[in-house]
Amino acid sequence: MTEPQSLIPIGVERNASKLYVVGNGFDLWHGIASSYGGFRSFVKARDRKLFQTIEDYLPAGDDWADLEGALASIDIDSIVDDLCHFMASYGSDDWSDAGHHDFQYEVDGVVERLSVGLRKWFADWIRQLEIPSGATAKNRLRTLDAEGVFLTFNYPPALREIYGVPDANVLHIHGQAAMKDEDLVLGHAWDPTTRPSLNDRPDIEDIDTRMAEANDILDRYFSATFKPSERLVQDNQQFFDALNGIKEVGVLGHSLSEVDARYFVALLNTQSVSTAKWTVACRFDSDRTKMREKLKSLGVQTSCIVTALWGEL
Repeated sequence: MTEPQSLIPIGVERNASKLYVVGNGFDLWHGIASSYGGFRSFVKARDRKLFQTIEDYLPAGDDWADLEGALASIDIDSIVDDLCHFMASYGSDDWSDAGHHDFQYEVDGVVERLSVGLRKWFADWIRQLEIPSGATAKNRLRTLDAEGVFLTFNYPPALREIYGVPDANVLHIHGQAAMKDEDLVLGHAWDPTTRPSLNDRPDIEDIDTRMAEANDILDRYFSATFKPSERLVQDNQQFFDALNGIKEVGVLGHSLSEVDARYFVALLNTQSVSTAKWTVACRFDSDRTKMREKLKSLGVQTSCIVTALWGEL
């Protein structure tokens, strides 16, 4: 696996005063077709088995808007119910030792599709998205400082293509689509080391061996689909440590969901960032309170928060 590059951006070395936290809403506002609904259509047209697996077992919503968070809420009971016919009774007339691993094989297939298969198709989809130039972008921000520092959760090089932001000023914390051999990070935030094993149960000696083996496979699913935010912060600690000149933070299109909370903790550990003016972009006036409350829940002081509509920035 190729890890995201650890670096100190040029902007930090120049004692940059502006930090931007960039999420998928930024790409969408500029006309990039990067909605998870687009990914849903992409998978539906290319891998019906994966598509149906996600539809059946992940509560990702009609347009898969909460796909990452949904990975932590896989419907294990439905998987077992749907596949239990592969676990024939040992006493049945048609029992054969050859079928002893059929159930585990089918469960492993679900796990493989939702981990390896999902990431593979996600990377293929991201890398085929069309990125506009500064001249062709649907919208442009008037106040964006290309000499600032950027922590982006997006994969495409929109900052470079639309605004001419130097690559060295941008940390793609979850990987860069432009790097063809780099794995793109996608996953949930539920640390698998904090959840009990499915086989951690008082009746473990009484359950079918095949079910116990399937539980082990499902336990591995949570590790395979976990977003290693703590490790990514550590790998890029120089970036976070060097943010000591920041006076303004712009949040552009990030949903401020709990799945990325660890990164905000890392940002706020720097005194200048924690006391900086935080301006969060909102699509509608009605979003202002919600976005303010989300920032507060992530640890930003109320007195530091300003909201603005995209068209005002």
